[in-house]
Amino acid sequence: MCSQWANGWKATSEGRRRLTRVAFDFPQDLLGKSSLSMAVIPGGDELIVKAGSRVRILARDMSSGTSFEVPSGYGDFAASEQFLYMATGDRLCCLTHAGAEVASYEDQEKRIFGPVLGPDGLLFCVLSDEFDYESDEIIALDAQTLQPRHRFGLSLLECACGVTVVGDEVFVCDYGNDRIQVFSLAG
Repeated sequence: MCSQWANGWKATSEGRRRLTRVAFDFPQDLLGKSSLSMAVIPGGDELIVKAGSRVRILARDMSSGTSFEVPSGYGDFAASEQFLYMATGDRLCCLTHAGAEVASYEDQEKRIFGPVLGPDGLLFCVLSDEFDYESDEIIALDAQTLQPRHRFGLSLLECACGVTVVGDEVFVCDYGNDRIQVFSLAG
């Protein structure tokens, strides 16, 4: 076994020789913030950082571009090439990269969090009742208008605490049931 591993290591060592450390010159004024969140704008050339109520868009070299304030309470967020999606309590907002609100979605009965972009212009979020975790569900919204498209997972999820989309599947961290649930994009 060790000789097979050693042969594999030697066969792939050429590619590893070119790996070098790159200084990651993250802006010092953002370090040490207790509520630091980040998202990458698709394409990978810009990083969006939220520290407290300040949102900054950083270039690949970490130089600062656009900067704006959002109301306190905004937590989870996702980014597209055109918009930011920020969740707070019972409200989800769609903002331009300059901070102007374009659309919003509200649910008076459930908390909304964990926005994540999926294919076909869909934005997936967790809807959670803070008093009844067994009534958690996933909502799929139109990413431009934030109009609901469909919901799924009700009675299947207990204390959902995270969502991600890979290909044409939605992965949900189902904390209360100690599992990851996988759904199609249609639920």
